[in-house]
Amino acid sequence: MQGIVGQPYGRQVSYPISASDIRKWALAVYFPQTPPSRYADPRAAAAGRLVAPLDFNPFAWGAAEETGTGREIEIGPEYRSSGAMEHYLGVTPPELRRALNGGVSATYTGVPMRPGDVITAESAIAGYSEREGRLGAMLLTDIATTWTNQDGDEVRTRRMTLIRY
Repeated sequence: MQGIVGQPYGRQVSYPISASDIRKWALAVYFPQTPPSRYADPRAAAAGRLVAPLDFNPFAWGAAEETGTGREIEIGPEYRSSGAMEHYLGVTPPELRRALNGGVSATYTGVPMRPGDVITAESAIAGYSEREGRLGAMLLTDIATTWTNQDGDEVRTRRMTLIRY
């Protein structure tokens, strides 16, 4: 499995972000307060100053395009329910059928999402480690999803640790 570390296993491309998408997100996130003008003011949009909040998700309404690796293999539902992703890269996942979320973090680069941006999200296994738990051996799988805009500028990276046992 170490041979697939760093290889992308999934890719999504968003629909173009609209000013309306950003406004609706900001209104929902800041409710019942009024969101900052940089997220919702039509004058900011007209002046090209409208930006999306850091937590804005352009995939919340689906993806315009989703692609795999072309190396996917079939696996049983018990592996899918435990978060296995190795099969997307043609590798049989380990026989661990239970999973826990070991934590999520996001790193923002300072490049904002703006109306008209198209975001590409690419996911890869960032690494594996093992630990011993009360119930036996555990496999910790670190997954990184990097978002870039249409200019290739990195917007953010989301890291998640999946604990399988």
